[in-house]
Amino acid sequence: MNTYYNEITSKPVNVNGNGANCKIPVGAMCGNGDLGVVFDNDENDLVIHISKCDFWKFAPGAHNDGGIKTVGNLRIGNVDLSGYNIKQYFDKGLLECTFCNTEIELFVAPRNSIYFEIKAPEADAFPSVDIELPDTCNSENSVFEDKGVRCFSRKFCGKDVNRESAVVVCCRECETNVAEGFRTTRYCISVVTNFDTAEYTAKGVDMVLACDYEEAKVSTRDKWQKFFSVSRVTLEDKEIEKYYNSSLYHLAGCMGNSEFPPGLFGNFVTDDFFPWAGDYHMNYNYEAPYYCIFSANHPELFDGYMAPVNDMKDEAKRMTGLFGCNGYAFPVSFGPKALDVYSQADCKEHGVLFLGQKSHAAYACVIPLMHWFSTYDKEYALQNYYDFVLNTAAFWEDYLVKEKGRYVIKGDAAHEIPYYRGEKFKYITHFGQVNTINAINSLGLVKLLFKGIYDMAKELGLNNEKYALWEDIIENLSDFPTFIKKGKKCFRYSRFGIRWRNDNTVGLQHIYPASQIGLSSGDRLLKIARNTYFINDRRLDDNGSNSYLPAGARIGVEPDFLIEGIRENIKEFGLPNRLFRHYGGGIEHLTTIPATINEMLMQSHQGIIRLFPCWNKKSDASFENLRADGAFLVSAELEKEKVISLEIKSLKGRNCTVECPCIKAVIRKSDNAEISYKRTGDTVSFETQENTEYILI
Repeated sequence: MNTYYNEITSKPVNVNGNGANCKIPVGAMCGNGDLGVVFDNDENDLVIHISKCDFWKFAPGAHNDGGIKTVGNLRIGNVDLSGYNIKQYFDKGLLECTFCNTEIELFVAPRNSIYFEIKAPEADAFPSVDIELPDTCNSENSVFEDKGVRCFSRKFCGKDVNRESAVVVCCRECETNVAEGFRTTRYCISVVTNFDTAEYTAKGVDMVLACDYEEAKVSTRDKWQKFFSVSRVTLEDKEIEKYYNSSLYHLAGCMGNSEFPPGLFGNFVTDDFFPWAGDYHMNYNYEAPYYCIFSANHPELFDGYMAPVNDMKDEAKRMTGLFGCNGYAFPVSFGPKALDVYSQADCKEHGVLFLGQKSHAAYACVIPLMHWFSTYDKEYALQNYYDFVLNTAAFWEDYLVKEKGRYVIKGDAAHEIPYYRGEKFKYITHFGQVNTINAINSLGLVKLLFKGIYDMAKELGLNNEKYALWEDIIENLSDFPTFIKKGKKCFRYSRFGIRWRNDNTVGLQHIYPASQIGLSSGDRLLKIARNTYFINDRRLDDNGSNSYLPAGARIGVEPDFLIEGIRENIKEFGLPNRLFRHYGGGIEHLTTIPATINEMLMQSHQGIIRLFPCWNKKSDASFENLRADGAFLVSAELEKEKVISLEIKSLKGRNCTVECPCIKAVIRKSDNAEISYKRTGDTVSFETQENTEYILI
């Protein structure tokens, strides 16, 4: 069964309404990491929405009419949409469409061009092709010709924006052939913004004039085959395996612009009015799509993550001053290039949408720390995120309060305080939230933050004057608060403030993604974690399934419970195009299946590589080149309840520890030499060399 393939056999039926889930498209999609398209239709024509990660209206203010905007639509008329069929080939980046007697092939090439081919009977009216631009949000639109190429320009400028943004769509008919009663015409569309180049119109025109359909098709195929070749997961349940692959495909389809990473809805924006302006929400939404990319061995998808984070440094420094601290602190959300969507004069916290939370910058550090532990790329860390992590730690050095030898977090809400503004806000109603002590998610994030900066600084030989303080914070940060619920000891959302919420998974995010509890944490903590996990079933949580399911793998719950949760997510929320329709945002739930499966097949966050740690051993499975902390690539196969093969490639030459009782020898693959190792119970440890492969038998 081809698990890099999907077929859509009916026209898209979108949900009416204003909720976030109503905006998530149903139609076939493809993208190249920056440019994306979504298939749709109206009563008469085939409509293909075009969007790009860097096309925003930079209008400041809390979600006025600023935010990410659609580029426009490719409209194809004179197409009978009966017999609707679209085949998605994820490993080719290709869509093959059949509509009655018309065939359309379409792909988005790596160089920000859309190529498509229309084949229809010569005797009929041939499908028409046009580009249409929205006239909403006061954009300046124009249509013109340049060197014989049709050009369509959309621009946001003037006094109501703090940065001009512009895009040009250039469309050209490349070639036409007639054979056996059918006409076949190929087209090329380039999409270029002023962030790509100041001479964006000239660039767009030159691209379509120099287009080569066959070459672009090959380069697109090669790109996606290379992408899927770096790692692989093989499962008995082929439907889950297909969703695993399609989820990675859709994530990679919008994670390719190094200056404009995806906001809440990636690059499948179909109009100008997506919820929350499609911005970067820092209390999990922005980070969640990246949860799975490192274990899936796609660290390259991280390359754009830090751009908007680093662009906010000046504002982050200003905001810490509001609390009398040094370092960096973040509001709940912002846009690219430090776009202000967070200022509101009636906010009780200095006119900024913090929503009672101080943990947003610490949450932003989760993903670069995942990158650090899984790559140990010192040069990359120095260039991209060491300064940000260091300054976020500096804020917490000042903000933490030491009482009776323990570091305490005060005034940092576990959940957003949604109405922390305006004349109607009453402190008494939210007294516990405003005065929260030791929110459990913040405790987990802060402990990860200091463990990460301490490890990074030592590896880089920097900031040794901070080591003693960081060690003290790591050792003496307050314990996770607990309480008795349903007769069992469980984690409490905060020591003072919210005890529990039956929505979202904030009470478990210290487990995942903050990585502070796992199978090495001891029976006491694991029992409390499991009690908490089953207070209620959050597998179908609109905001939290992407952390709830991987957290279950981290603490070793019944594997079949997690697999059933994946199946239920597919059943309840899976769409024909293999997106998920949740209320909590757009692309964040694409991480749910790959993150959960990877944690079930392999774990490494506590310094030990564990094979199939949360897997039903009666179900055969294998994986190739999953990435483990310590910069290792691991491949293993489980057959008939036994690990029958295990290979590890060391990328950085670090010590490797593996839990697997059946290992009797470690062989260096290059020369078949046996390597010495130390055994402790079911674990073996051995020294490795950089870029060297080992066979464990």
